[in-house]
Amino acid sequence: MAEPSARRQRAEALLRRCTASFVDIPLASGHEVLCLQEESRNGGPAVFLIDVRDVAEQTCSMLPGAITAATFERECLARPEEVLRSICIPYCTIGFRSGMYCRRLLSGSLLPAAPVDVRNGEGVVLWSHDVGRFADGAKQLHCYGAEWDVAAEGFSTSVYTRGEQVGALPRFVQSVFSYGMAWLRSLVQRLCC
Repeated sequence: MAEPSARRQRAEALLRRCTASFVDIPLASGHEVLCLQEESRNGGPAVFLIDVRDVAEQTCSMLPGAITAATFERECLARPEEVLRSICIPYCTIGFRSGMYCRRLLSGSLLPAAPVDVRNGEGVVLWSHDVGRFADGAKQLHCYGAEWDVAAEGFSTSVYTRGEQVGALPRFVQSVFSYGMAWLRSLVQRLCC
């Protein structure tokens, strides 16, 4: 087996760092997601692959079979029993925002109870390395910020400038309040350190 590229090794290190607060939530790699989607097509549990990134990031590309968080939340209202029996896999760039969304799912704030199977997707950066294709064959992705711009070779990337990241922060902080103050303190520590 070939040695992972330096970019992939950096992506793995970022994943470990960004998901350190969510060690109790299992990760779902790109290959695992594809297998779960195939099992679902063959009669297994439904899989909700949930893109929790901003619209600008989603416009660049999404994972095959993914829906936005807003669409998922409408599904929670329309078909809560089906969602509770499904496998829910939020994803973002590298696992931090999706880990926070997992916490929100597990808290029961979106559904009458917490779904049984919630996994944190490893994100679009590692998907570029492991799967190599996005919905509609896209070979581009939005990496949120320059720090996370370690997509696989052959992909074009976009990142928010520091000012755009600050502009996106109020929407993210608003969603954090639904997770509690401990998560807000964790977020501030990550942004400031």
